[in-house]
Amino acid sequence: MTNQLVLAIDLGGTKVEAALVSPDGSVVDGSRHREPTGRDISRDDLATAIRSVVSSSLADAADGVMGVGIGSAGPVASQLGEVSPLNMPGGWDFPIVAVGREVVGDIPVSLQLDGLCITLAEHWIGALQGYRNAIGMVVSTGVGGGILADGRLVGGKT
Repeated sequence: MTNQLVLAIDLGGTKVEAALVSPDGSVVDGSRHREPTGRDISRDDLATAIRSVVSSSLADAADGVMGVGIGSAGPVASQLGEVSPLNMPGGWDFPIVAVGREVVGDIPVSLQLDGLCITLAEHWIGALQGYRNAIGMVVSTGVGGGILADGRLVGGKT
């Protein structure tokens, strides 16, 4: 049977983090790995940090993963696989999907704005369960959010 785990990656203003997530939404014990980012991180150091957390989390998935989800501070160009976190100049126009694929290979990868990701997660297993219309917010190094309208996430080009 194919593994049902998904690799989740979160890129933010102070850290990049990866973990394995089970079908019920729980994080697999011991699979969460984190590296610092920050305003002054270079493109090369950012790529190294992403490869490190992805490799470390994948090492905890004996049977591999069925997909990869990346949430990032924005703007995010999902169709290009690039991010440009406003508070991380070294990460502007950064090809995060390509860097992730260096480690995960041909596994399907999805990239979205972190605010949309938190809204989707809250709708799936959190405080927004059962709601068809809502706004989800994340307040961290930056502030982001997502809109749920008639049960569907509303996103844009970036």
